[in-house]
Order: sequence, then C-alpha cells, then structure tokens
Amino acid sequence: MIRFFRTIRQKLIENGNIRKYFWYAMGEIFLVVVGILIALQINNWNENRMTRNQEYLLLTSLQEEFEQNLIALQEVIRINKANIEGANEFASVLSPDEVKLSEKEISNLWDKTFRVDAIFRPSSGVLNEAINSGGLSIIQNRELKKAVASWEARIEELKVHEENVFLFRMAAYDHLRKDGNFRKILDYSRETETWYQLQNSSFPSSNKALLTSSQFENDLLLFIGTSVYFEYKYLLPLKEYLESTIELLSQEVV
Repeated sequence: MIRFFRTIRQKLIENGNIRKYFWYAMGEIFLVVVGILIALQINNWNENRMTRNQEYLLLTSLQEEFEQNLIALQEVIRINKANIEGANEFASVLSPDEVKLSEKEISNLWDKTFRVDAIFRPSSGVLNEAINSGGLSIIQNRELKKAVASWEARIEELKVHEENVFLFRMAAYDHLRKDGNFRKILDYSRETETWYQLQNSSFPSSNKALLTSSQFENDLLLFIGTSVYFEYKYLLPLKEYLESTIELLSQEVV
C-alpha cells in the first residue's frame, strides 16, 4: 500500500502536475489523520469498556458486602432492643424495700439484660480496598459514590456511642462484682457446667443487694437511656442508609 501511494506521488511530480500533487498530498494527510483518530477512538472504547467492567465488579462486590452488613446490623438492633426490654423489666423491680425475688429470677433478669453486647462489627474489606486503591473514582453515579464514601465516617460515629453503652454496661458489672455473686448468675443460667466446668457456687452471698441499690438503679437507667438513644440516633438511621445504598447499587448492577 505504501509503495502504491509512493508511485502515484512520483508520477505526479514527474508530470509536473503540482496542483494535483497538492490535493493528493492533502488527501493522504487526511487519511492518516482519520486513521489516527479511529485508532484513538478504538483505544478509548476499549479502555472505557474495561473501566465499566471493573466498575461492575466493584459494585457487585460492594452490594454483597453491604447486604451482609445489613443482616449483621439487624441482629445488633434486635439484641439492643432485647437488652432495653430486659433492663426495663429489671428496673421495674428495684426498690429500697426488700424485693421478694428468687436468685434464679434475678439471674434471669441479669441474663436477659446483659448477656450479649449490642456491638456492630461490619465487614469493610471491599470498600477499604477500593478507597485505598482509588477505585471509587470509577463509580459514575455521583449519588452512589457519595453514599459509599460516607460509610467509614458513619461507622466511626456509631462506635463512639457504642462505647458509651458499653461503659454503662460495665458499670452494672462493677456493682455485681462488689455487691453480688457472678457465679450465681452462671449457675442459674446453666453456664457454669457447660462453659467453665465448675460446680455451683458454695458462697452464701446473694444478688438481692442489687435490687435495693440506688447506684445500681442509676447505672441501669443510664444504660437504658444510652441504649435507646443508640438505637434511634445511630442504629436505625444506619439501617435506612444501608437499605437506600443497596437499592442504588442494585439499580447499577442490573
């Protein structure tokens, strides 16, 4: 092909047809430019196709991660509600007068209130990798990109109040250590033998002192208050955020 064009140029020059040679040269330049533009367009198309494939893989992975986090969060919300219900029931029996509850009933109230921490430990491996590698830049949907990018800040904010709930939970345990008998809690919740392989406690100490302690009541009410605030200020809004973000992700990966 190159030899063909070279032959034409030589004939035009030999014949002295400068005008035709000029138009021929312009046409040849035009063809070269068009060829370069086509090559660039193909290259851009290939790069864009690869970027969109990468975006699709990222969004599907984020969707799976966020769906798993939503399931985990729903369980934390359930635990927190159960703790609040147990604490309310516990608080309702506290009194400066002698309360006629058995050790088993006290242990059941304690177990219902403080058995499980309402702690959210989300999975963020996919998102962290995308942030560290600059992968979020390939997400075209601005609303989705903004939502995904706000995840880390939301979790850090939640952890702060999560710690407040934990502190008041530990304050209740301080009362149990000072004025009660934790082994009796384990005995009546059937944990002594199954977990610790210990026989029932031989100490005569009772947990009934908790029921007449105003300090324990204060810490229990603070536990209730922080847990309720934790739910409505952080857990439920985070649930709404996850649901809306998952919806955005599902729209992009259809």
